[in-house]
Amino acid sequence: MDTSLILVTDDGTQLNAKLELHELGVVVHSRSGINRNRDYRPALELLISRLNDAQIPFEVYLDSRPVQGIDLAERRLFFDRQAAVPTQFDELVRAMNAGSSSHSAGRRLLIATPGTNGVTLQAAIQAVPTTSQTDRLPASELRKVTTAHIEHAVRKLIADRDASNFAPSREYDALTDDGIPLAPKKVFGLALEEALEMEIHPGHFSAGWGEICFELLEIAGLWIVPNNGAAARPKPNPSEVELELIGFTPTEEERNWIEGNPKIASHLKRERHPGLAKQKRDEFIAKHGRLFCEECKLDPVEVYGDAAGPACIEVHHHRTHVAEMQPGHKSTTNDLKCLCANCHRVLHRRLALGLGGLFKGPLL
Repeated sequence: MDTSLILVTDDGTQLNAKLELHELGVVVHSRSGINRNRDYRPALELLISRLNDAQIPFEVYLDSRPVQGIDLAERRLFFDRQAAVPTQFDELVRAMNAGSSSHSAGRRLLIATPGTNGVTLQAAIQAVPTTSQTDRLPASELRKVTTAHIEHAVRKLIADRDASNFAPSREYDALTDDGIPLAPKKVFGLALEEALEMEIHPGHFSAGWGEICFELLEIAGLWIVPNNGAAARPKPNPSEVELELIGFTPTEEERNWIEGNPKIASHLKRERHPGLAKQKRDEFIAKHGRLFCEECKLDPVEVYGDAAGPACIEVHHHRTHVAEMQPGHKSTTNDLKCLCANCHRVLHRRLALGLGGLFKGPLL
C-alpha cells in the first residue's frame, strides 16, 4: 500500500517534499538526488509547527539507511523545544551531523508520534496521499459553493464537527458575526464537499487574498483576519472603491475605511437604513429603560445629561456583513446593536483594517 504523502501549505501550495506514513509516525525523506525534496527545510519547519499547534508529542530520529540497524534510542536528535521553529531546524541539522564533517541539511528523518494514529496525524499536518486526486478544481466547480453551503459548514464546525482533512489555520481566521474564529480552509472545504458531493482535500483549492475561497467566505458574511504576521488585505483597485461609492456620500474618515476595504461601504449603507435605527433605539429603551453602549456599557445620560446624552449612542449593523445578501433579505432590529460613538468608530476602523474584535470583546 502506498503511504506517501505531500505537504500542503495554508495557501494550498504543494511543497516539493516527500513524506511517508510510518508505523511510528511519519518519515521525511532526504533532500539528496536530483530535484528531490527541494522544499526539505520549509517542509520540516511546517511539520514541526503543525505538530506543535495540534499538541501532538513527537521525537525526531535520524533514519538514513546506514543507521537504520542501530537501536532507535541511539538515533534520537535533541533540540530546544522552546526555541523558534527556524532555530529548532538549525539545531536538528547540527545534531544529525554530529561527529562527522558533513553539514548536510537534508537527511532522512523519522518523526515519531507515539499514541497518534495515521489518520489523526495526516489531518494535523495537513498532508494528503499522493494517490489522491488533489489537482486544483476549476473555478466553475469552486463557485458552486453558495452562502447556504458556507452557513452549514460554519454550524458544523461550531458544533465541534471537525473537518479532519484540514489542519487548523495559523495565518488567517474567518470570523463569524459573533467573533468566533474558524479556519478558512475548514469552512470552505466542508462547504465544497456539500456542494460537489465529494471528499475534498487541501490541494483541491487555494486560500488567500484574491482566491475564490476567501471571496465566497466574505460574501457569506465572514470577515477574513490575518494572524501571526500573515499578509494583510491587499489595497483594493480604485475602480472597485468608486463602484461602492455610487449613490453613497461617506465622511472623509469613512472614505478612508472604504479605501481599505470596499465592503465597508455596503455595511455603512445598511446602517443608514431610514427608520430602522430609530426603531432599534425605541425597542432598546422599551427593553432596558435607557440607552447605553452594549460594548463599553457607557450610559451617556449620566455623563452628558438627558438632553444631549442620547446623541452619543449610534446603531451598528452587526449581523449580516455582506455586500451580496441573499435575495429578499431585509434588515431587522435584531441585526443592529447600540454602541457609543467611540466604540462604533473604533469597530469600523478595525473592520477596515481586517482586525478581529472590538477591544478584548467579540467582533460585533
